[in-house]
Amino acid sequence: MKTKRLWILWGLGGLFAVLAVRNAWLSDDAYITFRTVDNFIHGYGLTWNVGERVQTYTHPLWMLLLSACAWATHEIYFTSLILSLSISLLAVALMVRYGARDTWTAALGLTVFILSKAAVDYATSGLENPLTTLLLVLFFSVYAAEQSTQRCFRLALLASLGVVNRMDTALLYLPPLAWAFWQQADKKSALRAYLLGSTPFWLWEAFSLFYYGFPFPNTAYAKLNTGLISRATLLRAGWDYLRNSAQVDPVTLTSITAGFLAPFVTRQWRRWPISAGLALSVAYVVYIGGDFMSGRFLTAPLVAAVMALVTSRWPSLPRLRVSGAAALWLLLASLGLSAPYAPLRSGGATSAESDPRWVVGRGICDERANYYHNTGLLERFRRHVPLPDHDWAMAGRQARAAGKRIAVLGSVGFYGYFAGPSVHVVDLLGLGDPLLARLPVTDPTWRIGHLGRIIPPGYLETLEQGTNQIADPHLARYYDKLSLLTQGPLWEPRRWAEIWHFNTGAYDDELRAYAYRRAAELEIACEMKNVPGRGYVYAYVWNHQAGEAWLLDDASQSGQRYTFRWHVTAEGVTFEGDARRQLSVLPGLTDEALLNVGGIFSERESLDDYEAVEWRYWFRIAPDGSLLVVQPAREWLNRTAPQGFWESPGTEAAAIQCTLSPAAP
Repeated sequence: MKTKRLWILWGLGGLFAVLAVRNAWLSDDAYITFRTVDNFIHGYGLTWNVGERVQTYTHPLWMLLLSACAWATHEIYFTSLILSLSISLLAVALMVRYGARDTWTAALGLTVFILSKAAVDYATSGLENPLTTLLLVLFFSVYAAEQSTQRCFRLALLASLGVVNRMDTALLYLPPLAWAFWQQADKKSALRAYLLGSTPFWLWEAFSLFYYGFPFPNTAYAKLNTGLISRATLLRAGWDYLRNSAQVDPVTLTSITAGFLAPFVTRQWRRWPISAGLALSVAYVVYIGGDFMSGRFLTAPLVAAVMALVTSRWPSLPRLRVSGAAALWLLLASLGLSAPYAPLRSGGATSAESDPRWVVGRGICDERANYYHNTGLLERFRRHVPLPDHDWAMAGRQARAAGKRIAVLGSVGFYGYFAGPSVHVVDLLGLGDPLLARLPVTDPTWRIGHLGRIIPPGYLETLEQGTNQIADPHLARYYDKLSLLTQGPLWEPRRWAEIWHFNTGAYDDELRAYAYRRAAELEIACEMKNVPGRGYVYAYVWNHQAGEAWLLDDASQSGQRYTFRWHVTAEGVTFEGDARRQLSVLPGLTDEALLNVGGIFSERESLDDYEAVEWRYWFRIAPDGSLLVVQPAREWLNRTAPQGFWESPGTEAAAIQCTLSPAAP
């Protein structure tokens, strides 16, 4: 019977290996780290853009491990996939060998990994999830062992490595660490063990502060700097993230819930800190709005939950004549096999996004399905072409061949890696740019994890010429200080002073002065030029399906200029300037929509065919009625309104220029 059970475990483990290989893929985000790895092993330092020290990766330990392997193999595609698969399979093997109490609990843990879409999807991807899984399995295997001071050291060491691998996993480690410390009779020895074991974390933080000037990754500043996005909006997005998982990957959340409840069902109270960590981790995911990669942020709590299940001593169920673990195994197996997107039933490029049950939220996607055709391991052998062959990767290769110096785009992973170190890649989402990461979000159509910024006037010229050309004086002063941290000599005494100033918020006022305008009444001064050369010219303000419009001229000529002002309060707008007549009134504002300030150029008064240009302001109305507007606004152009498409005017001569400021008292 024992041999038969071992064969069952080997079969389940082999099935997980087959599924992991079948679904092996790489994400665009992984190539953000790969660019740093490539720079590092070629002598350019731990940088995104050469000559600028910015931490674009959230997983230092994974990055260093990748760097060592890529240095040895001189390539990244197969290296990262083989490394991910090896670590994932090792983690599962260690869970069975050292974590599980018996055959049923081992089978339970393996079944969860086999049937969880998130677990299989992120057994690869090029991101840190496999290493996170391994460290969590080791940590909770040690945690389940008997208490000792030596165990405290091992727990602290594994937790420290886990946090260096990904900082937000600290929420899973801290409650068990606190409980293990509390249970020690010799608190001084336990504290010494904890301090010694946590050395990797403190060493990395010291290095990060010294090398980058900041204790956290640049990506944290970019993604957590949410500007006008309200906490309620992020909480709704986080809840949608859980709903998305529940709809298409029910095993993941069900297993996390079961792991949370395990200590209370089995009455093994030493496990309750695992439940506390699970609650904190999932709450944090909801708090930050989840992620755009379906399931990715739930893989770490899933592993912790599995370890809570397999290390528990389950009571038997007399009426069913099976153990509690066996009953739970049957429940999860039935649930997983009935889920249409469980790895056993779908994989590779099969996407769950077409399912009507898919919860889009703020841009949640089936990331593995989206990139599998271009990066999948089996696709590489089936198609016999170098991968990735995504459009962004090909554009990066073209930029390298053309000798391009500066590129501006919002999806930078594939492009940045294949463009190479000679191309300075400006990331509009701020992940790889130290200045944009610290500016507020200016894209009201934001997607979770993709918070767009507008490049400040003069910033690209600054990068091209190497001298500060930023137009706004507040932001120019801020950038001078920031560039000393990211580009100045590491041992420069002034740099050390600025590291202290930045991390204590000394220059936050400079950022606010550039990025925000707040007042009970705001004034928008506009200068408009009749670029299209049409006879009828209008000025308008539009907000939430209502607007105020004025006819400025009914016999205009090409190049004619108009100046006017809008006085804006929460109660509505007031027009100031020369005009023929008023056409409509805006009764009041709501911050559920943007404030659009623009002009219309038409050949006919009927407005059945016209060109429109406008500046769109993202704003909030404070409880006291004052307005808070984020700067700069976005300019949009529609050449064939009202049926045409809105687009950025790019480098064309602007038909309207608007300047926003608090109204004079």
